[in-house]
Amino acid sequence: MSTVNSVAFLSPQFSVLSESQMRDLHMAALEVLRRTGIRFFHHGAVDLLKEAGAFVNDGNLVKFPARMVEDAIASAPSRVIMCNRDGEPAVFLEDRTVNFGTGSDCINLLDHETGAHRKFVTQDIVDGYHLCDALPNIDFVMSIGIPTDVDPELAYDTQMALMLEHTLKPLVFVTNDLDSCQRAIDMAAAVAGGHEALRERQSILLYSEPSSPLQQSDTAVDKLMLMAKNELPIVHSPAPLMGGTGPITMASGLAMSVAEIFSSLVVHQLTKPGAPYIFGAGLHHMDMKAAQICYASPEFQLTKSAIAQLGRRYGIPTWGYAGCTDAKVMDEQASLESLLSVMMAKFSGANLIHDVGYMESGLTCSFEMIVLTDELIALTDHLMKGIEINDDKLMLDEIHNVGPGGHFLNTQQTMKRFKDFWYPSLLDRGIRPTWLEEGSTTLGDRLTSRVKEILAGYQPKPLDPEKKRNIQEILAQAN
Repeated sequence: MSTVNSVAFLSPQFSVLSESQMRDLHMAALEVLRRTGIRFFHHGAVDLLKEAGAFVNDGNLVKFPARMVEDAIASAPSRVIMCNRDGEPAVFLEDRTVNFGTGSDCINLLDHETGAHRKFVTQDIVDGYHLCDALPNIDFVMSIGIPTDVDPELAYDTQMALMLEHTLKPLVFVTNDLDSCQRAIDMAAAVAGGHEALRERQSILLYSEPSSPLQQSDTAVDKLMLMAKNELPIVHSPAPLMGGTGPITMASGLAMSVAEIFSSLVVHQLTKPGAPYIFGAGLHHMDMKAAQICYASPEFQLTKSAIAQLGRRYGIPTWGYAGCTDAKVMDEQASLESLLSVMMAKFSGANLIHDVGYMESGLTCSFEMIVLTDELIALTDHLMKGIEINDDKLMLDEIHNVGPGGHFLNTQQTMKRFKDFWYPSLLDRGIRPTWLEEGSTTLGDRLTSRVKEILAGYQPKPLDPEKKRNIQEILAQAN
């Protein structure tokens, strides 16, 4: 006889905004677009917006009627699926599904062999792509670092070529300008089997930004419109700094950020209705004491959660941040800030979470930090399972059969279910004598060992030699 109703169990969730607050932010963003406007430095976009009904003052100051924004929101798809290099679905951007990946373009690397703080070279980013390809909880790969041993004009092209060769996972890329963006698309198409195949099985997503406050550069809009024309996903994410390039309060910063997102979305959807677009913003504040951007502040955890909540309200997939820290080395601060950010990403339900491995406010990357975050994602996956309560889980017969004073160590149910709990691979739960016998290692020691172990023994699936040649031919066009 059933003792409880069988219902779906609840997963822990976090909401920072009420429905009325989201409505107020929406109206505030619309008012910024109507009253203040966005300055576009792209003549084609200005013409496109004017023809669609926007008001243009002073040559390029564009003001938006609410209907243009509402039409763009309705036009954008609510679901984006990114495929891996072989065209298999791998990353689902929908609802509260959360996917994690690295960040882009760090200047410095914390060397896992020597501990030195140094510039990236090509082999480093190849190692980074191999590491991410091997880690089970890193869902996509972003470019990680800027190689300093190649022509600076070729850095973005080099990143794209190497990502396509050295990882099977979906890619988030950055580019310098319209031409390099087109080459990146062409390289991905060469691997996918053509541009039509790439549109059908989308494996790449572009990250770009407007220029806060309230500006859209010619180069950024070029890339925005190019991705729309190719029906490939893009996140055109503002990154205002509250107290610097953005207003000082979170409410005002969010209103301006949403206005900037909407201005991008309108151009994007006018260019190609229904093209895939990701809703995102990195609204940080400036630490006035350190004069630095803050990646781990409680305020940033709130603003990125608010952006995720707003994106869901509009039915558009969302962009977020986690696995990043303001610490300078792989220490206790880095660990706690990474865990905080991963938990908040999971609780808030943003779809595409980048910047795993970022340290020093985005200036430095640590492979150990990537490995640690992979472990923490697995931990939070189990946290998000919540507590399932039904007849099967209550096991009243098990309690009855063992009875008062018995034990559950060797019951059939214990043997069947003990692996349902999370067992860490890097965090230590053993007793002190065992820990001493195994070398009394710290978490930092174990992280470094895991990085070395993966890089020494793992090789991603090779790219077809002909496709590799095709990539190199496209890369040669940048010279």
